[in-house]
Amino acid sequence: MSNTRFDGIIIGGGHNGLITAAYLAKAGVKVAVFESKLTVGGGFATEELSVPGFKHNTHAIYTKLHESPIHYDLQLDRYGVSYIYPQARHIIVKHDSYFVQHQDLEATIESISRFSKKDAAAYRKLAYQWKDWLLDFGLPELYSAPKPPDQWEDDLKKMPSGAEYVRLVKDYSPLEFAMETFETALCRDLFLRSTIMSEYEITTKGIPPFVFCNVACWLAGKTAIVRGGTRVAAEGIARVVQENGGQIFTGAPVQRIIVENGTAKGIVLNDGREFRADHFVASSIDPIHTFLYMVGDDKLPVEVQQKVAGLQFSELALFRVFLSLKERPKFKIAERDPMINDGLRYGIGFERDEDTPRMGEQVRAGRIPDITGLAAGIFSTHDPSQAPPGGCTASLSLLAPFELADGGAARWVDVANDLADKMMDKFREYAPNMTDDNVLGRFAYTPVDIETYLPSMIQGDICHGKITPEQLGFNRPFAGMSKYRTIIDKLYLCGASAHPGGFAIGAPGYNAANAIADDLGYMKWWPAFEPRKVVYI
Repeated sequence: MSNTRFDGIIIGGGHNGLITAAYLAKAGVKVAVFESKLTVGGGFATEELSVPGFKHNTHAIYTKLHESPIHYDLQLDRYGVSYIYPQARHIIVKHDSYFVQHQDLEATIESISRFSKKDAAAYRKLAYQWKDWLLDFGLPELYSAPKPPDQWEDDLKKMPSGAEYVRLVKDYSPLEFAMETFETALCRDLFLRSTIMSEYEITTKGIPPFVFCNVACWLAGKTAIVRGGTRVAAEGIARVVQENGGQIFTGAPVQRIIVENGTAKGIVLNDGREFRADHFVASSIDPIHTFLYMVGDDKLPVEVQQKVAGLQFSELALFRVFLSLKERPKFKIAERDPMINDGLRYGIGFERDEDTPRMGEQVRAGRIPDITGLAAGIFSTHDPSQAPPGGCTASLSLLAPFELADGGAARWVDVANDLADKMMDKFREYAPNMTDDNVLGRFAYTPVDIETYLPSMIQGDICHGKITPEQLGFNRPFAGMSKYRTIIDKLYLCGASAHPGGFAIGAPGYNAANAIADDLGYMKWWPAFEPRKVVYI
């Protein structure tokens, strides 16, 4: 085979692009992946940011590959990919109260019963119902092509409890649902924190299936981290590609997609090298770069140019502080329950009900929010390989705007360290051992840094497009160009801008592989995804 001619070319070596390549390579397709960075993985990144030996997952922290067809189809365990399931997976810490969400559902319900028998009963009913809905409705929808809205609704309503599920995802905002379902601030905060992790605004009408699945996984699923760091998963998928004859080119940024007579025929790199694709080109990067820069305005109808230029990106980005510590955080309130020190993910502070909605309002207004609370993750407690013996890796997260109302995006360089100091002060209120002496290294990571590191995450939007009802499902990335096909013949989308969206689930890459195989007649060696056969929650 010529090293400049392939059956198919995939632009972008993030996890979705690699997944598309892996499925097709195993089907005998001669594929090549072109990645601009020197390493594969994209958001599946694990870096030593400040102190040698301390590993930080800079983007994807928790993965959902264990609840997908991908791990099982690609047999990723053969390639060194394994998961850790921390027992205390999410802990809400306040000054005078706390809540531990366990991997074990009944243990979580028992934890709730300490402070509210009513909420414990509500959580049990909700979790068991949502677990069934996740397996029967949610996951099958994520790992399949989107349906037109009317067909989606009609098909669901024919299924047992489908009408109830449709009512949930269409009629409630997350905030309304939380307020109606739970009487205590702790349980409401748990629900809303999971929604915010989905990059979704809690006051928006509807709980779309993509958001439902993310929240349901936190309520009733299993939470996993990749042993050795998230990059290990990307490297494992890359090995599948290579062992099945695929090629991966790193340090190879794509400048242009070759379009001839309305059909994608290959790519040209920044250095001028040209590579031809006999059957297809698939892009795992965002639509702005794919269409406006790589395809070019002259190849697109005006209405498509307008739709691409009009894509919405989330106003809610993240500011993170990655910490290399001598010892792990020790919380004051752990005197009541030592397990509080053993958590994976934390919601810290947010003492008043209005704190969470107010933070979203401030960020949408372009302001750095009042630090009434923050999210935290502690990783090396569960995976010692991510820090030297005795050390600890942790991170703090805060919702933040990309464009600051006072000074724009450029001002982040001036405010980042001061904001990191204030977040450490808030953290120290609850974990007093987080003194300067305990911090060996600190790395502040702004929304602008996110876009710089991964340009497809425009405005720091990790989903390549805002998670909002009008940009989900059959309308993702926009109406008229869903189901992974594009206005350019043989040009496909296989990244987070396509259905169902971003996060570490791999569904866009999997679904695009199905679409390409269907269109081009490639033999599907993989079985249809049946969640109840492979997902154990």
